[in-house]
Amino acid sequence: MAAAFAPGATVAAVARQYDVATSLIYKWRRTMRARETGFAEAVVAPDEPVAVSRLAASPAVIELEVAGKVRLRIPLTTPPTLAAAMVKALGVS
Repeated sequence: MAAAFAPGATVAAVARQYDVATSLIYKWRRTMRARETGFAEAVVAPDEPVAVSRLAASPAVIELEVAGKVRLRIPLTTPPTLAAAMVKALGVS
């Protein structure tokens, strides 16, 4: 989704790049804009450290690590109810 919102990006080009239907990208964009639906940004990061500075790599987030196995990064723009639901889904109380 980040690619679809990038300056100068076109939905058709992004759809070709990731081999998905353009209609699906439009649907995801509408869903993201309607924040109340529960759509949240997910970031998959490698297990190994990368050479990029953490401060330069991403905006402010809440980061939870559960038993050293699962890491959840929640952007500060995520609605509190959605953040609570994501934490609850991981079984963290």
